[in-house]
Amino acid sequence: MNSDKDRPIEGQLTVSEKLEHLLQLRARLGEDGIPSYKKLAAEIAAQSGESFSGAYLWQLHRGERTNPTLRHLRALAAYFGVPVSYFTDDDVAHRVIDQDLLASRELDESMAEAGVSAVYLRGDLAALSPEGKRMAADMIRQIRELEQNVNTPLSPPRS
Repeated sequence: MNSDKDRPIEGQLTVSEKLEHLLQLRARLGEDGIPSYKKLAAEIAAQSGESFSGAYLWQLHRGERTNPTLRHLRALAAYFGVPVSYFTDDDVAHRVIDQDLLASRELDESMAEAGVSAVYLRGDLAALSPEGKRMAADMIRQIRELEQNVNTPLSPPRS
């Protein structure tokens, strides 16, 4: 049970909320829309060398654990490609969240313009970093432009 000292100050984001954002916008989710905590924890542990269990990750995500160690925050930050300060500084967290949302919107718009509707493709692209989403959006736009130019008849040469 959370004690008063574990409750965030009004307006502050909890570790759970910050992790929720990362899981929704950067992690591959299962068919049920929920990440495999066990698989994710194993990937984090393999990348960082830190011990990380699926149960611990689930507890952090659910808000049942509210005070992770700095080494666990470092492992999470490295895995999700955010600075460690994402977890400790709400201004940084809000900037990262805003960048992610903007990049996701840009990617969604470019895919919609290109007629991309394949759910599996959208899921794979959703797990990209903001920079990756922007690059994918740019690539989709460039492909559309190339195809439009190919489908446009050439003008006869002027003499």
